[in-house]
Amino acid sequence: MGSGTLSPSAVYSNVGARIRDERERRNVSQEMLADRVGLTRTSITNIEKGRQKVLLHTFLEIARVLNLKPTRLLPDVSRLSRVDVPPEVSKKVSRWIERSLKETK
Repeated sequence: MGSGTLSPSAVYSNVGARIRDERERRNVSQEMLADRVGLTRTSITNIEKGRQKVLLHTFLEIARVLNLKPTRLLPDVSRLSRVDVPPEVSKKVSRWIERSLKETK
């Protein structure tokens, strides 16, 4: 794992898995969740698999319906994969990115 920025696909996959786990833990079907938040069951499936980005207001509504604090559905960013900085980026910029990432932990 090199320095870089968070992988969007890793973020959405992780959020989707957390939504699925919490939904199942509460015995809520995808259909029921979809009805309560105004989406289709297919959209819930796609969100849970990380294939569909979830809008912030929908994310908050999902947390409300599942009776959770929204932070419970957010990933631990220190455990997500990172995208390597492209080799054409100067060493100075790469070091700055690396320092900046360490400061956010």
